[in-house]
Amino acid sequence: MIGEIFALRRLRWKLTLSYTLVAAVTLLALELILAGLVVVFLHSDLLPRMVVQNLRDEVAPRLEKPLNQNPPDTEAIRDKLTGFADNSGVRGADRHQLPPTSLGNYTADEGALFVVDDSRHLLVSVPKIQGFPEGKRFDAQSVPGLKPLVNAAFEGEENSGRLSSNVDGQVVTVTPIEGKNGRVAGVLVGTLRLPNLTGPLLVAIGASATFLTIPAAILGALFGFFTAWGLTRRIGRLARAARSWSRGDFSVTTKDRSKDELGQLSRELNNMAAELENLLQARGELATLEARNRFARDLHDSVKQQVFATSLQIAAARAMIAKDTKSAEAHLSQADELVRQAQKELNVLIQEMRPAALEGKGLAAALREYVARWSEGAEIPADFRVQGEREASLEAEQALFRVAQEALANVARHSGATHVEVDLTYTAGTITLRVTDDGRGFDPARNPGGGFGLQSMRERLVRLGGHVNVESASGKGTRVECVCPLRDKKGEEL
Repeated sequence: MIGEIFALRRLRWKLTLSYTLVAAVTLLALELILAGLVVVFLHSDLLPRMVVQNLRDEVAPRLEKPLNQNPPDTEAIRDKLTGFADNSGVRGADRHQLPPTSLGNYTADEGALFVVDDSRHLLVSVPKIQGFPEGKRFDAQSVPGLKPLVNAAFEGEENSGRLSSNVDGQVVTVTPIEGKNGRVAGVLVGTLRLPNLTGPLLVAIGASATFLTIPAAILGALFGFFTAWGLTRRIGRLARAARSWSRGDFSVTTKDRSKDELGQLSRELNNMAAELENLLQARGELATLEARNRFARDLHDSVKQQVFATSLQIAAARAMIAKDTKSAEAHLSQADELVRQAQKELNVLIQEMRPAALEGKGLAAALREYVARWSEGAEIPADFRVQGEREASLEAEQALFRVAQEALANVARHSGATHVEVDLTYTAGTITLRVTDDGRGFDPARNPGGGFGLQSMRERLVRLGGHVNVESASGKGTRVECVCPLRDKKGEEL
């Protein structure tokens, strides 16, 4: 019982651990996937396209009027760029007092904005960048990947994918500014240095693993525990019902009304138990009917005939008792012998009708007692010997016990023997039962299949994988040898 409870608990904890691991691993996997998506997004062309679209929608329309003036209103352009830079996080007017720096060393800044006119001169830069003087020709060649974008913008390109690039974490965008008559009056160049998020992402994953994964694992463990507890409790009910059925108690049923697979299995097992109970009941009734028919046949073939013969002898003696006393006494002596034979037959039949009672004794002990009782009732001396006794399945022991009963009954009825030997021998893989008598014997060639008794013996042994051999000759007795495979108590062959 303790082992079974431990097995259920072990299954419960296995399921609990699996739910815990699934919850923790799933959360970590989602965090890693999200971090990977962020990194991919920052290094993809999608972000530059979004910047170009934002500059085209929000900034470029505001720059058209001051850029198309003659000369261009650089201060108005600077004010509008500074306002956009302040709102978007790009270095703006609040930082313009800092000394100019080069764009190549511009790693600590958020970004820069440039307005270039149609003659490729830099009008305004926010903030001012060393190497890009205002009023001079704009050196697009010094920024990796910028020159093709500027050329494309002045040629009228409107596809945002061809007006932006992401090179080593630096986003570069070019937005055309529309002038008069639909021509391009200038371009807005934006640069943005993307931060290195590897370190912060690792820190975020570690923090989430601490503050999110542990609670998720606890919740998964609780959910898994209660889920597994319900499953193991239902499985335990099935196991208890199966143990009751194995003991022959079919009154126990599994009460599980759920619609899942376990509920369906419970209902199927209940139906199977009901059918098995009906089958066993029908089999018992058939066995009882067979035993009654056999008992009636034995009474008809032996005791009834002897009683009828006795009645004839008594009638003859009664008719002669007045005229011939000696003849009457002879008939009475024969009647007395017939009565004694009928008594022996009845003793044999009564012994056969008794249950084997093998439980707690084993085949050897039960046969020893039965042979002693049979010898006393049949008035035939009998010896019983056992060699190498060991455990065997109850089915094999019951079959051999019944075979021994049948063989001894045949000896008492037909052999006229004065001595019988019963040998029970256990070997590594078989049990052999031999019943030998010194009676009148018979010729097996005249009756190859044997009578009802021999057929019954063969049927019992064949069901267990064994066989029966009969050796006999007229005037030389009979030996019946029954061989049955040796199996353990679970029915497994050794």
